[in-house]
Amino acid sequence: MTTTEAPAQDGYERLARVYDAFTAASDYEAWTGHVLALARAYTWPGGDVLDVGCGTGKSFLPFVRRGFRVTGCDSSPAMLAQAAGKAPEVRLIEADMRDLPAIGEFGLVTCFDDALNHLHDDADLVAAFGSLARNLSDDGLALFDLNTLLTYRTTFASASVAESDGLVFVLQGDAGPEVPPGTLATALVSVFSRGPDARYERITAQLVQRHFPPHRVISLMAAGGLECLGVHGVLADGSHVADADESRHLKFMYVARLAKGGDSV
Repeated sequence: MTTTEAPAQDGYERLARVYDAFTAASDYEAWTGHVLALARAYTWPGGDVLDVGCGTGKSFLPFVRRGFRVTGCDSSPAMLAQAAGKAPEVRLIEADMRDLPAIGEFGLVTCFDDALNHLHDDADLVAAFGSLARNLSDDGLALFDLNTLLTYRTTFASASVAESDGLVFVLQGDAGPEVPPGTLATALVSVFSRGPDARYERITAQLVQRHFPPHRVISLMAAGGLECLGVHGVLADGSHVADADESRHLKFMYVARLAKGGDSV
């Protein structure tokens, strides 16, 4: 067995070619339907879509199939290469979400798959919110998800094994069932595949995430030029409920617009 170690900063570079198999259980079509329903509940008028942290394109392809004009951005060239192979017609930009330039005025700016949890301090999150605000139209909406404390007390506090497309994925978290709000947790992802010489190859990546309490997120959104319109619990099927509860929901979906009279950073 050969082993390739991956530091945190290039974890997704190493996982790019297996990421779709890693997330095979995620129903992005249903997720997108729920996202659009939630946006329309906030009287969203429509418009072009910017998907921040788009990865391999799985999060934006359902928008493309529904006829939206989409732009995607990610900081990982390897992930973007996977996305480009699926959707050559989509404009893709290599950029850090903390320093995304003004590339347009989008009616909907999204950031999913807990990408924002990979930012580890308040200043980074403010910068990312500034990037979202910088690219929102005056009547546009930003929708993004963040993992709740329940995720770090369960998923990041256990080990799991899954198989997809002939690959074996092992996820080992270092958190615990009593970790406090604001915790910093690491998940070690190991991917095993059989090579042509019948030996197994292992790719490992350390994915470090921080929990951000909702009240803190809302405050940092304001600092980044966004006004929070609502926080919704995400159910297992991807649908949303208004009574967001960190003890019951693994993810929260935040809905925001440009802060009236405010400037993005």
